[in-house]
Amino acid sequence: SSSPEEKAILRRELEQRGVICDHGRIIAHKHLRYRPSSVNTASRRLPQTTVPWKQQENNAIRLKKVSGVYKVPVQINDAVIVSLIIDSGAADMMLSPKVANILQRSGTLSQQDFLPGQVYRLADGSRKKHMRARLRSVTLGNRTFRDVTFSIAESDNSPMLLGQSLLERLGKYTIDYHNGVLLFE
Repeated sequence: SSSPEEKAILRRELEQRGVICDHGRIIAHKHLRYRPSSVNTASRRLPQTTVPWKQQENNAIRLKKVSGVYKVPVQINDAVIVSLIIDSGAADMMLSPKVANILQRSGTLSQQDFLPGQVYRLADGSRKKHMRARLRSVTLGNRTFRDVTFSIAESDNSPMLLGQSLLERLGKYTIDYHNGVLLFE
């Protein structure tokens, strides 16, 4: 858990990036119509983590361990930054209905982006059909990936996942658990 001072610093940094937070959860980004006047409108990318023991051409992104799982920040459609659980067992990225709604309201996810639904086998063995769509861009570190498929979770309480629809496009990647970073070429 972070101290109140660390939380205040993080909140200020996110606001400077044009991200709107509510009790520590990212709820919108600068492209939305309604935002506080204090939000900086300059477009920025997620910062890189300096990893001196790796070559410069590698991306290194700081991970955050939450309740036993590792999360990584990603920027979606240049509209919102969210933390996703790294899940190599998930076929697609999975976003909450709330994030999908934010993307639609920001105009960065339209009806043309939606794909036919798909039945997924969940970790408990059950099967569920989820709505799917295609993200125009997903930025991880200094790499931007185009046309990334994602599914929409059943509820806002479902975990948001960074699955194979993006992980396989990273090529070779490594999770350095000792230093808490995701490294990829």
